[in-house]
Amino acid sequence: MKNSIDIIVPYWGEFSLLKQTVDSVLAQTSKAWHLTILDDHYPDKTAYDYYKKLNDKRITYIRHSKNIGITANFNYAIQHASAPYCMIVGCDDKLLPNYVATMLKNIGEADFYQPRVQIIDDKSNVYLPLVDKVKRILQPKKSSILSGEKLAASLCHGNWLYFPSITWKTDTLKRYSFDTKYKILEDVIVELTMIIDGASLCFDTTETFQYRRFAESLSSKEKGKNGVRFKEENEVYDNFSDRFNEIGWKKAARAAKLRVTSRIHSFLSRF
Repeated sequence: MKNSIDIIVPYWGEFSLLKQTVDSVLAQTSKAWHLTILDDHYPDKTAYDYYKKLNDKRITYIRHSKNIGITANFNYAIQHASAPYCMIVGCDDKLLPNYVATMLKNIGEADFYQPRVQIIDDKSNVYLPLVDKVKRILQPKKSSILSGEKLAASLCHGNWLYFPSITWKTDTLKRYSFDTKYKILEDVIVELTMIIDGASLCFDTTETFQYRRFAESLSSKEKGKNGVRFKEENEVYDNFSDRFNEIGWKKAARAAKLRVTSRIHSFLSRF
């Protein structure tokens, strides 16, 4: 289709959650999509057996011959995409029925598209934990097209994007790849690099996506993961501060150096 989207789901996890993700795609009001599941050689083949038997031309199931890791699977997703637009969805997230239709209506000439999201817990109940309250405060208050230093500075003050909910113009995303050196910040690097290169973002206040945040991810069990995150943030944002200075984006450079919300989060996570 001229205006269509490749919805790509890198898979490693519970079949029941993946099925919710897939069912949310099947429930789209628009038919302008194709779904691909990239199974990263998950030991349990329940999902593989189930979707191979569906024989649904709208769904492609690819199982890697060995585990390649999440970042490499993201890069595989970029290579696989062929429709004008693509998105890389978490295998436990959900699209609301209006996602595809709303995105195609509103993205225009933008290089990537961020809708408003709902946060859901492990039982799919909508809630709003503190980290997402902060993101909501940082997000624009109305739908708009954003680009350049103003967008870069805003994201460095606090990253209010939700990577799994983003639609990308495929031709734009194919110019980039995710750095396998990083475990958590690989998407931020691509986003900020695209902005430096002139990409524009369509931010849409219409809620069309449900991002699953498990309650456990807010507990002390995640302190080790948070340690990795803050180490990566220090390195990545310091590097971007230097890059922003080189191109004369002084406000963005200061925002990247200060990264206020990241530092506050780092401090609070110690308790």
